[in-house]
Amino acid sequence: MLYDAALVLEGGAFRGQYTAGVVDAFLAHHIEFRSVIGVSAGSLCGANFVSKQYGRPAMINIHHRHDRDYISITHLLHRQSIINLDYLFEGHGWQWLNFNDEAYRRSASHFTAVATRLTDGKAVTFTDPVGDDLTRVLKASSSMPIISKPQRTSQGLCMDGGVTDSIPYDVAERQGYKKIVIVRTRDINYRKKPTSRALDRLFHRYYPDYSAFVKAAIARPAVYNQQVEEVNRRTKEKEFFTIAPQHPVKVSRIEGNTKKLVKLYEIGKQEANLILPQLIKYLDR
Repeated sequence: MLYDAALVLEGGAFRGQYTAGVVDAFLAHHIEFRSVIGVSAGSLCGANFVSKQYGRPAMINIHHRHDRDYISITHLLHRQSIINLDYLFEGHGWQWLNFNDEAYRRSASHFTAVATRLTDGKAVTFTDPVGDDLTRVLKASSSMPIISKPQRTSQGLCMDGGVTDSIPYDVAERQGYKKIVIVRTRDINYRKKPTSRALDRLFHRYYPDYSAFVKAAIARPAVYNQQVEEVNRRTKEKEFFTIAPQHPVKVSRIEGNTKKLVKLYEIGKQEANLILPQLIKYLDR
């Protein structure tokens, strides 16, 4: 069933396996949303959710995690990003399930990806991108600072949307939605620690020409924690409906243990299935 509601997907790199499990549970029960909004790994899961490709994001990260063309520290030796995002949008033989562009285009859902523009350190959105533009947008939204390269988009040079808008419920509100479902990749008690001096120096070193972006990146923990407090409060007041891991997630941003990735994906499915009756009640009210 298509609901007149927005689905907001938090980022978190490989912690997005939780999100992949949640949206697969939605697909299995034919639950769709008029608007799907994703940031970073959430944008990758969101695009595949809109194209109704059950299991695709999880399969890629589980079965291809150790392909050195995808993720490798040795990429730095060639002045390349540790994560090769181009890999996600290329063909890799008969075992590779290509993105279903036709299904994405004909979907009744609108898809929005969030990224951060380097020139002014502001969050920017891209709604219903298609073709090569969709690829560029997804790469921009998912390009983590320092370990990935910025991407050229229609709104300028952009990177990880999580830098400025980790949980973009504000985008859903601007689109006019009253029912907003949020999928987190951290438990509700998680808070970010202030940016360390070492990371502060790295941001200044890597982005000397983008002071506004550096300022936003350094301020990210404080902004994120404020968003979490707002999400928790409004979920308690039943304005939002939030699905979040019930326990702290012990998966790193570029986790190499595929058993952990499989487990987190399964946890996402299980926890989503358990909460589905409450979700349907919220969406039907």
